[in-house]
Amino acid sequence: MDAHGQTQDAQSAQTPSSGEVRSWRASMDAGLDLSRGNATTASVVTRGTATRLGPSDRLGVFGAYLFSNVGTGADAVTTANTLRGGARYDHDLSRVIFGFGFAEAEHDPPQLLDLRTVVGGGAGVHLRKTPTAQFNVLGGVSYARDAYIEVATTTTTTPSPPATPPGQGGTPPGQARRSGTPPEVVRNSLSRNLGELLVGEDWTQQLSANVSATQSLTFFQAVSNANDYRVSFDLSLSAQLNGWLHWTVSVTDRYLNIPPAGGAVQNDLFISTGLGITFGKGGGGAYTGADGPPHRR
Repeated sequence: MDAHGQTQDAQSAQTPSSGEVRSWRASMDAGLDLSRGNATTASVVTRGTATRLGPSDRLGVFGAYLFSNVGTGADAVTTANTLRGGARYDHDLSRVIFGFGFAEAEHDPPQLLDLRTVVGGGAGVHLRKTPTAQFNVLGGVSYARDAYIEVATTTTTTPSPPATPPGQGGTPPGQARRSGTPPEVVRNSLSRNLGELLVGEDWTQQLSANVSATQSLTFFQAVSNANDYRVSFDLSLSAQLNGWLHWTVSVTDRYLNIPPAGGAVQNDLFISTGLGITFGKGGGGAYTGADGPPHRR
């Protein structure tokens, strides 16, 4: 997930006849899946965004939480437990050039990530900017600090497990089966502190009167090691069902080329959907900025 919010008509972000206007728009989504009986599972997804648009700037904040487990009691296996949040501020420096700054934090124990904090900034270019669409490319620098979870490993002689009953999986209780294979090169230290160069792009698009889409892709390259890089990708499609209720589908992907030792794989992909509520009347993502008409001060 990113801090860009949802696209709405940017004409609501300014009113030339009344001077400079700043507007807020926020949304909160939630999804829940439960099963009981032969299969016992629970999944919870929550996601929130808030965007403040000005005539030539934008402030976006976001937060997301994903939890999923299989089984109950001592046999319960947590397959996902991810918490992310952050903020980004953009300000137009000219008709097409803008500056930005951001901060993010992430907690993802299944990927053996206790906490990642990132701060950074840079400049970008509006390749396209209309009242209903915006496409930007950007570059800059960031500083990332990761703290990983130590995994204790022991060597024991374990009796052969009994045959798996029909209709049940073969994963032992308390162990999560990962969908990928850990790479040969892993990080043995419990921390990662380094400067990064970043390049990326993001876009917002009002597809129809009630449907909007947002997407962002950012590549973070460590300054000290060409093989140490990570990639963040977010895609969201939102349909406004009425004045306050909307339905959202989100795709989030996080890739770390050198994951921590202990069995973590390089790539985490999350796909979620749910209903949500919308607050405020402001625009969600695109802003008119320096391309708009003059404003009274």
